[in-house]
Amino acid sequence: MNTQAIELPPSGEAAAILLPDPDKVFLARAERFDALALHHGLGEWLAFLGRLSRAQHAALEAAAQDIAPPAEDVLERAHKHRMPPISVASYQRPAVWREILRNLVGDLLENAPVGARETLDGLLVTSAEDLDKLGEKLLNGEPEAADMARLPYVAAAMQVVFTALASKLDADALPLMEAHSTCPVCGSHPVVSVIRSDGPTAGLRYVHCTLCNTEWHVPHATCVSCGDRDKITLHEIDGDDGIARAESCGSCESYTKLIVQPKNVRVDPIADDLASVALDMLVDDAGFVRSGPNYLLIGAGE
Repeated sequence: MNTQAIELPPSGEAAAILLPDPDKVFLARAERFDALALHHGLGEWLAFLGRLSRAQHAALEAAAQDIAPPAEDVLERAHKHRMPPISVASYQRPAVWREILRNLVGDLLENAPVGARETLDGLLVTSAEDLDKLGEKLLNGEPEAADMARLPYVAAAMQVVFTALASKLDADALPLMEAHSTCPVCGSHPVVSVIRSDGPTAGLRYVHCTLCNTEWHVPHATCVSCGDRDKITLHEIDGDDGIARAESCGSCESYTKLIVQPKNVRVDPIADDLASVALDMLVDDAGFVRSGPNYLLIGAGE
């Protein structure tokens, strides 16, 4: 483990907010999960998440026309008050999210691991009211132990909806939030940060929303949770490929993963985060708390 603080280059000029590409985001994620599963100790689980991501891609293609962009008055109010336009705290979620969930479950059932089948079967017969309650618990950060096994699938459906909504926005009309830890589109927390290697964003650091797949710029060596720049330390596992690192903050005792795209242009924030859970364990043991969740990991051990 390397715990020596390092200095990284300044940001320069680039887009502050990168909205998700609905044609690519879930499909590229599925391909990355498939690649990671080939030589990983958690290969069966990662391969299953690859199937889930591919089902999300199909669901987004099928439902995109049924998910309308936010109304103009909603966008104007959000801009006026510098609030996320599709905030999880207040935005009325399209009812189609429940149909998306059931479609995801149906796609997964045939080849699902034995341990997941009971959960998937149960979701198919869960009432609309109870599904909405599960969605509220997920997005409000108040899940109960009995719900944990179902929440990754609820989250997967919500990701489809919020990614579709985010992709319909105008990035140039969106202001960054004052807090680095708040998605400027939906108000959720980032799952990881990514050091990018493509085009004008090359070398820059963006954090990636766990829900809507939006990315927004945060300067290097800056705590995503509290903004501190004086007590930042970089952690990595000795002998690893260097794709996943962790940046901890001695001020608020949180950490955020860094996924280093220049190490492999096909990295994916969600997939590479889950493939590097050993790094989470290492930094957790050092006394730091993760700054944002990966919704596909919730309840994974249930």
